[in-house]
Amino acid sequence: MILLAHQAIYRKWRPTVFEDIIGQEHITKTLKNQIINQKIGHAYLFCGTRGTGKTTCAKVFSRAVNCLSPHNGSPCNECAICKGILDGSIMDITEIDAASNNGVDNIREIREDVQYVSANSKYTVYIIDEVHMLSSGAFNALLKTLEEPPENVIFILATTEAHKVPQTILSRCQRFDFKRIRPEDIILRMKEIAHGDGLRISDDAYGLLARLADGSMRDGLSVLERVLASADGEITADVISSVLGISDSEQLVLITDAIIDGDTKKIFDTVDMLLADGKDIKVFNDSLIAHFRDLLVLSISDGDGVIDCSAQALVKLKAQAKKLTFEKISNAIRILTAAQADARWVKAPRVIFELAYVKLARPYVDSSPDAFSDRLSTLEQRISQGILAPKKDADIEKRLSAIEDKIKNADISVSQKEDKTEDRPKKVPIRLFSPIPENELNAENPIVKIAKNWDSTARIMLGASPAWFPILSSVPITIDNDGIILIYERSQKLSYDAAVTYKEDITEAFQRITQSGYALKAAYKEDIEDNIIDFWSLPSAPDTGSDTETPVSQDPLDRIKSDFAAIVEDADETEFIDYDSQDDNFSQSSLDDEEDTEEEYLEEGELKFADEEETN
Repeated sequence: MILLAHQAIYRKWRPTVFEDIIGQEHITKTLKNQIINQKIGHAYLFCGTRGTGKTTCAKVFSRAVNCLSPHNGSPCNECAICKGILDGSIMDITEIDAASNNGVDNIREIREDVQYVSANSKYTVYIIDEVHMLSSGAFNALLKTLEEPPENVIFILATTEAHKVPQTILSRCQRFDFKRIRPEDIILRMKEIAHGDGLRISDDAYGLLARLADGSMRDGLSVLERVLASADGEITADVISSVLGISDSEQLVLITDAIIDGDTKKIFDTVDMLLADGKDIKVFNDSLIAHFRDLLVLSISDGDGVIDCSAQALVKLKAQAKKLTFEKISNAIRILTAAQADARWVKAPRVIFELAYVKLARPYVDSSPDAFSDRLSTLEQRISQGILAPKKDADIEKRLSAIEDKIKNADISVSQKEDKTEDRPKKVPIRLFSPIPENELNAENPIVKIAKNWDSTARIMLGASPAWFPILSSVPITIDNDGIILIYERSQKLSYDAAVTYKEDITEAFQRITQSGYALKAAYKEDIEDNIIDFWSLPSAPDTGSDTETPVSQDPLDRIKSDFAAIVEDADETEFIDYDSQDDNFSQSSLDDEEDTEEEYLEEGELKFADEEETN
């Protein structure tokens, strides 16, 4: 008794005609028309990802061009030529793997062989798979033959990386790009195979196999064969998950809910359950990234035609997407992807993934700008929904309560001192705006000078803490007796809340940079619009008219101006150094020689009076 060797499913069910090649109708239709109209090219380039049908299409085409009785452009697979090509008895069809035959000598053999006429068939066909693996010398050796081949020779080049093929080769080929196969096409083909082999596969298993195929028919059939070797009876999604060690959608929903609720205990329990079931945590993390990708799609669209899942799973996804902000999902994908990369270099990847999940559940432990945006967007969402804090986390509740107190602090001060603010044009909290006395509202006021240098100060603060970008960037300011006031529109609620939350931190940085005791405050424009001060147009300090000594300004230019009379007097008593130039001869001695010139000097009092007139 002769035992036949087992044949893999993807080889057993490899298409033999163009009609069986699924998902590539745009290519098969063109090739069939060329055969029908006898307009066959001499060189073709098939590009696309793995398992999309490049080599299969090349083999069908090689039989179709030589078939004695083609059916609508497809080979009949019944004539002597087709049968001879299928069983390998006709040697006019040559398939070469460029990954292992990539040298110049291999291509030179082809150049010598193409000079001979085909022995049995009309065309000699060379199928070079993974052609991008050829060396530079091999490409150069192939170039001349590819440019001017004999009439009976056809080259079919297949590659997954077309960008590695030289342009000189690409320009001599008809290029066909194979698309990734859609899940519904994969399911349709698998149902045909299951019917032919008598397999029992549930609908949810078909969907899972199509997702695992990831656009590759061969990958999907390979997964199916692996499951068939381990499963007994009907194949379901649970059986596939158990055999392959992948997580089901319920576990993804569980850990996502734990991240949303900030429940770290539930996260660790879910990871323990995964490992106890023999699941690979790296594979689970891949599935979790795909899960957050689906949530991202649902957060900005309805997901129709983009997300491939059952109706029941889609309902759960939409419910979770409503609880997450775009920033939260974006930060989650970033952290999970980084954890996947870091886990490759450690022996115990579990701790890497657990740390990533905890960061997502408690974003305040992460100081990155993305985590900062995550916290602000989540805070805004919860405030708008009337939710003070996530359940089952007293720490977060305490922090959010403190933030709420700071936000409401200004309203409390209004009720306590309402009688003192009745004369204001608008009822604004006394702590929100502290007016500057009229006699101090001038260009010499220290807070005015600090305000004029605000752009430089803000840049220094952002350089030290980039996370403050939404608080300080391009925000207009005004001044009051306490310091600088950051002005926000009502539409900038997120930035305003952040400024109130981090008021102490930004004030401390502001005081350290300006070496002053002034504060930084935040206010909505409509609350203080009647008190906004245009500090750029303020006049200089008025002359008091008294003999009292004016305090000396700290500005070096102001000090020189105030001491100008003394400087002139001191300069008059010293000798000038001769200054000679090419055009002028200017020296003290030359001035002394001009005896007829009458020198006039202002008295010190007159100079002071003139200086004060200029100031006014």
